[in-house]
Amino acid sequence: MTAIGAARTADATPAPQTPAGTWQVTPGQPVTVTAGKLRVDTRPVVLGASCGFAFAPSPTGSPLPPSTVSANAKNTRLRCDGRPVLLDGDTAQDSYGNTLKATDPGRLRTE
Repeated sequence: MTAIGAARTADATPAPQTPAGTWQVTPGQPVTVTAGKLRVDTRPVVLGASCGFAFAPSPTGSPLPPSTVSANAKNTRLRCDGRPVLLDGDTAQDSYGNTLKATDPGRLRTE
């Protein structure tokens, strides 16, 4: 039997605060694209995810444009509807350090 961590959620972590300001997760984010048929513990697995981050400058900081981080599944053998799925631990990060990580406490099992 093989155990694979197929992601069911995506966690967003803003970049650390700096003297210039603070990054924040945009309300309602992250957004995930889930598989229609492939499920782990009754929840659909994630095919892709994205998250918007907004920068709140300090009184001495300069504004920065919003940033979007997208996590795309790697080309793995595990697929649903012909598309690869995100695996537990898959991570994407922008140049500011805002991070999106695919997570799943459960396991997809094959026999």
